[in-house]
Amino acid sequence: MAKSTSKKTVITHPESQRETKIDSAIYEPFKAAILQSLKDTKGKTFTELTDDVVKIIKKKFASFKGSIPWYTISILRDLETRGIVENFVEKGKKFNRLKK
Repeated sequence: MAKSTSKKTVITHPESQRETKIDSAIYEPFKAAILQSLKDTKGKTFTELTDDVVKIIKKKFASFKGSIPWYTISILRDLETRGIVENFVEKGKKFNRLKK
């Protein structure tokens, strides 16, 4: 059986430090979509962020068949680990934003 030669990106969960490898061809468009969605905002709930990412991914990566919310949360948590995104609570709601 031939091994896949696709490049992988290691993503890390900020709390458990558990690492997972995903295809870089998936990681990069999702990362760009998350950053695009959070740019110039004070913060978005996960639902708002996911809705934006779904629209962006379906437009730019129409052939994608995986779970967009799963990849969104996984890559969002990795971006937290890398210090690019942070979450905060305001009026009892959890928001995500680009780290200042």
